[in-house]
Amino acid sequence: MISIVLPTKNEPKIYELIISIKKELEKIDEPYEILVIDKSNDDTPKKAEAAGAKVFKQKSNGLGNAIKEGLMLAKGEIILVMDADFSHDPKHIPEFIEKIKEFDIVVGSRKIPGGKVIGWGFKRKLISNIANFLAWHLAGVKVSDATSGYRAYRKIIFSKIDLNKLASKGFEFQIEILYEALRKGFRVGVVPIIFQDRSFGKSKLSKKEILNFLKLCLKLFWKKVKTH
Repeated sequence: MISIVLPTKNEPKIYELIISIKKELEKIDEPYEILVIDKSNDDTPKKAEAAGAKVFKQKSNGLGNAIKEGLMLAKGEIILVMDADFSHDPKHIPEFIEKIKEFDIVVGSRKIPGGKVIGWGFKRKLISNIANFLAWHLAGVKVSDATSGYRAYRKIIFSKIDLNKLASKGFEFQIEILYEALRKGFRVGVVPIIFQDRSFGKSKLSKKEILNFLKLCLKLFWKKVKTH
């Protein structure tokens, strides 16, 4: 079974996205579920339910917490997490499902041949490159495009990774979970994705999120130093 987890907060095109996801999943011919972890104050949950998703009200704040809640609720052996604003194209779903046959986690990379970003300016590209540099060199997370949120996980890995013990609440969760997975010997692979900057809704990346990301990288760096 395949579970799709969508963290949402005021997503105007959520209905269209879910319909598009279902079309891709039907090509795979496996049972599936679509879970929406919602923090909206608009009609996003109603649209998601109308499109056939199971909607859960997010219990705590932050992207990381939304993903954690979704991973714990998911029933599928394979769990795919993606953004809910069409920046993560559903057409890549079959590639993730094929690739995870070889790995425990698959990350959608914008930084390998076949991958790219459409619609980012210089500042946003710089932030992304610095974040990936810090993840690789400070935290030791040697994964192409470690900050990408388009991912597939094997559910079985969460018998070894206790999600409740991961401290990250926001965007930095993407790095912490990879750090823990690599530390425990899980295999992490990548597939190229084309990332289209959101045309709908508002970006959730704030200065606070960037600061928390830096703090986590420093924390993981010292953790790595102490264990060597």
